[in-house]
Amino acid sequence: MENNNRLIIIGRILGVHGIKGELKVQPLTDDPGRFYDLDEVILIHDKTATDYKINNCRLHKNNVLLFLEGVSNRNDAEALIGREVGIPKELAVKLEEDEFFIEDLLDLPVYNDGELLGRITDVMQAGGVDVYTISKGKKVYCVPARKLYFTEINVNAGRIDASIPQEILDL
Repeated sequence: MENNNRLIIIGRILGVHGIKGELKVQPLTDDPGRFYDLDEVILIHDKTATDYKINNCRLHKNNVLLFLEGVSNRNDAEALIGREVGIPKELAVKLEEDEFFIEDLLDLPVYNDGELLGRITDVMQAGGVDVYTISKGKKVYCVPARKLYFTEINVNAGRIDASIPQEILDL
């Protein structure tokens, strides 16, 4: 199944915890506690998506531990390592103004002072300020995701307008 913007990825299965099939999930959301509100998740591998009911959820250190229905031992759990954990987009948290889902930003064209600079190919989350990776051919720019540089992000129109000084692009 292809994403088609219908799913939001909220985690990635890193490993197993114990011998009873508990999965260790790296949360890819600002609020790992949001897993408590879910009844089921969708595990994505290649182009396949499979629904799983959540039997139990708990936070452990910086990860989320999940027991999923049908995953009852370590071998079952190990077979799921590396899969992404998604939810239907309609279950995603409501975003504040000037907040965006990373999936919605990827591949958007960035126009710097009216000229095509490239497309968003990655969003690095490095603590306080995200960094947008913008690529065009072999040229790659890494720019802090600040309103100062990105004057308008319009996901619906499929366009980002920016005014990034040359000094930042030369870094």
